[in-house]
Amino acid sequence: MTEVRPCADRREFFDRWAADYDLTVESGAGAFPFDGYQEVLERVVALAAPTRGMSVLDIGVGTGALASLFLDHGCEVWGVDLSASMIALARARASGLSLVRADILAGWPVELPARFDRIVSAYTFHEFDLATKVKLLDELARRHLSEGGGILIGDIAFRDRRARDAASRVWRDAWDDGESYWVADEASEAARGQGLTLHFERVPPWGGVFALCPGSAVRDVDDAGAVGGRGGRI
Repeated sequence: MTEVRPCADRREFFDRWAADYDLTVESGAGAFPFDGYQEVLERVVALAAPTRGMSVLDIGVGTGALASLFLDHGCEVWGVDLSASMIALARARASGLSLVRADILAGWPVELPARFDRIVSAYTFHEFDLATKVKLLDELARRHLSEGGGILIGDIAFRDRRARDAASRVWRDAWDDGESYWVADEASEAARGQGLTLHFERVPPWGGVFALCPGSAVRDVDDAGAVGGRGGRI
């Protein structure tokens, strides 16, 4: 299992990448890892079922691509990112965002509200090894979700190790061995070990959305695109 890069190294990396990040994503159609990026973002939003006034936290807000979609639905949106350069670009993209520069792995930033109706993230969690992913999800679910809330994580993801290894061979030149790309069945098993139920929906070709909804009423993502149970969608 790879280790999480030290905060200073990660911050410097994303500060350098910020100016070209959106161009990198937009030019990634047809290739690993950004083919399907916009579809993943749109699926996160659809599964979150945003409503006006809903409080949303975007972890690893980056240039604000995902957060701005929630703003379009009238949500109250906060974003946190460790990169000052990314934060500046997100602020320029959507002035309605409330933004905090912080490393979420270092603890809950004092500037953030304690709880949110939805906590979302896109293309950030693959920076963390599996143990860190699960630990962070557990902390978010227990301490920072409003009652009836949910967590949606969109990222580079594979159903199982076989699919991941096959992709690594096909896209050898673009593959980053320093990243912890999600393996859904392994992540679900690790989450169960923490008492969490983690649902997965694949978004071809390389993406997927993980949904965590505390409580026994949750069911898997269904064909209608909703995640929920007796209480409805997330």
